[in-house]
Amino acid sequence: MRVKRHWQSSQFTQEIVLATGSDEVEIVNDVDWHETHELLKAAFPLAATSKMATYEIPFGSIERPTTRNNSWEDAKFEVPAQRWADLGDGQHGFSLINDTKYGYDARDNVLRLSLLRSPTFPDPVADRGPQHFRYALYPHSGDWKKALTVRHGLEFTYPLRATQVAAHTGTMGPQHAFVSVAPQNVVLTAMKKAEDSNALIFHFYEWAGKESTLTLTVPPGATAATETNLMEQPQGPALPITNGTVQVTVHPFEILAVRVDYSPHAQ
Repeated sequence: MRVKRHWQSSQFTQEIVLATGSDEVEIVNDVDWHETHELLKAAFPLAATSKMATYEIPFGSIERPTTRNNSWEDAKFEVPAQRWADLGDGQHGFSLINDTKYGYDARDNVLRLSLLRSPTFPDPVADRGPQHFRYALYPHSGDWKKALTVRHGLEFTYPLRATQVAAHTGTMGPQHAFVSVAPQNVVLTAMKKAEDSNALIFHFYEWAGKESTLTLTVPPGATAATETNLMEQPQGPALPITNGTVQVTVHPFEILAVRVDYSPHAQ
C-alpha cells in the first residue's frame, strides 16, 4: 500500500509492505524534506506497556525507563540504539527495527523512532532534500528474547543477496556453508584471517544472558583451535576439534574470540 502526504514544504511517500510468509511490516520511505528546526518521528502507541524499554547496543542490549519521574528520566527524550528497540509486557511486545536511523524514545506505551531533522548548526542543510530509508514493525508474543528480535534486526539490515551465474561444473554441492554457529543466542560478528599466520579468527557474542555451549562448524582442514583475546593471542588450553566442529563455553553477554589453525598450505 502506497501513502502520499504533504506537510508544510515537504513531501512524503510511504510504501507499507507485508510480504508473503513474513511476520514483519516493512515501511519504505521516500521524503523530500525542506523544513527548518523540525524533528520528524514515527510514533507507535501500543497495547503493551512496561516501565522499561530495551534497546540494542554494541554486542548487547540495555534497558531504559519509559517513565518521566525525575530529571534523569526527562533527559532521555532521545536515546541511541543500533538495529532495534523493543517495548512489551513479557506476554507480548513490539520491536521497531531500523536501517540507518538510530534515535529512539519510549514513554508509557508509545515507542518512537527519529527519522529526519533540520537544524541550522553545525550543518545548515542537514537532511534537506530527497531521503530514502526504511524500517520494520515486528509485533510478537513473549519477550524480545523468545521472539529472536536480535536475529530479525540482523536479517533486516543485512538481507541475503542473490546473484545469477551461468551454469558450470564444479565439486561444490547445491548447499554449502563456510561456517555455522549454534545456538541461536550466539551471533558470529566477524570471520577473518589471523594477522600472523594462516589461522582463521572468529568473533562472537552472547545476547540473551544465558550461559551456553557454542558449537562452531569450521571449514575442513583445521589442525588446532583455541580462545584468544582481541589481540589474537591464545588464552587458555587448546579446544578439541571433532568432525569439523569446535565447542566452547560462552558466558552470559560475553564477547568471545576463537582462533582455528590450518596448515601453511591449506587453501
